[in-house]
Amino acid sequence: MPALLPPDLGAFPSLRGLIAFEATVRLGSMTAAANEMHMTQPAVSQRIRALEDSLGCPLFDRRGGRLSLNARGQAFHEELTPGLARLCGAIGDLRCRMRKASPVVSIAAGAGFTHMWLRPRLERLEQAFPDRSFRLLPIDRDEAPEMQKADIALRFGPHQQDDLTDTLVVPEKVFPVCSPEYARQHNLGAELDTDALQRITLLHLDMRDPRWLNWASWCRLSQLPPPPLERAFPYHNFPLLLNAVTHHQGVALGWSHVTRDMLASGQLVALGPHVTRKSHGYRLSVRNPDSAMIAPVVDWLAREFAG
Repeated sequence: MPALLPPDLGAFPSLRGLIAFEATVRLGSMTAAANEMHMTQPAVSQRIRALEDSLGCPLFDRRGGRLSLNARGQAFHEELTPGLARLCGAIGDLRCRMRKASPVVSIAAGAGFTHMWLRPRLERLEQAFPDRSFRLLPIDRDEAPEMQKADIALRFGPHQQDDLTDTLVVPEKVFPVCSPEYARQHNLGAELDTDALQRITLLHLDMRDPRWLNWASWCRLSQLPPPPLERAFPYHNFPLLLNAVTHHQGVALGWSHVTRDMLASGQLVALGPHVTRKSHGYRLSVRNPDSAMIAPVVDWLAREFAG
């Protein structure tokens, strides 16, 4: 049996440091990561410093009081996240089996939807079905094996009416979002117009995926001239993007269900125009639709989508 680690790899980084790094990137700050991990911010910072020392290179740029991934950090995060998710899932599954736990239902969706919509509902889902456990899988690639094997999968993209393999459960509705403070500072009205697009900071995902609207395609569907994208600031994942929006750094495009909780809490305000593509959205597919363990969970999710 071959060794799991090559002999020249050196000291393997601490798993705690890797988890602290992933949480900091996903949530946009060490403070938010500390809150999620029930730790202090200095403790998270210490774990990340130890990780960087172990790897032999910095992962963040720490200039002007702002924390942002450098090129090495971004590449490392993109490679790390799927493997870390599998590792944590494997640990959780083994613990459940050792405790003779209830059956595990796996739910896979894109990282943004998982962290912004599914994860906040996980506690209520567990309360509704105390006889089973749930495993959330943040996966952005539809062709990933974990997405194919999940009991319930939520994929984003176009939907064909005659496709019987999945159901369109969340039609796409997209609109600009910003913090209330940013809207006041820049005197933004209910809808963005050509003048506003010229003077605000646009934030966007640095993701070249034709399934998703970007500022250029949103402007085209809104019948507005394309904005000056050379001034747009890119982010590499949606939770990090929304974290920047809540910190008054600019305006981003928001998808209705993903931003719904933040709009309801007042962290974000929605601006117009609203763009709806009824042919696009989140499609739900079930590996065993007739399963007595899975079908009630699908019904629960459907009620949440409709709420």
